[in-house]
Amino acid sequence: MRKFIAGVALIVSVGFLVGCYDGPKKLVETTYIVREGDTLRDISEAYLPLNTGGRRYILEFEEGIVELNPELQQDRGKIYPGQEIRINYWVKE
Repeated sequence: MRKFIAGVALIVSVGFLVGCYDGPKKLVETTYIVREGDTLRDISEAYLPLNTGGRRYILEFEEGIVELNPELQQDRGKIYPGQEIRINYWVKE
């Protein structure tokens, strides 16, 4: 019985690990120039669909932009027209 349970656990583990691998991914880094009326959420919503390299949620993506741009950390995400912000996301190759 123990061998059976161990065998099932092994099969489930391998199946899970194989299912998690989605193939090669490439990091894309881009710069966005903020326009009048833009919000960090709007920018995140525009770029999130480009992230095909794995599941990311809008709040996680938005926080990633803030972490990538130290000047946004000081004002907790406030952006201004003309400001350049860096954005990165993963795409499947």
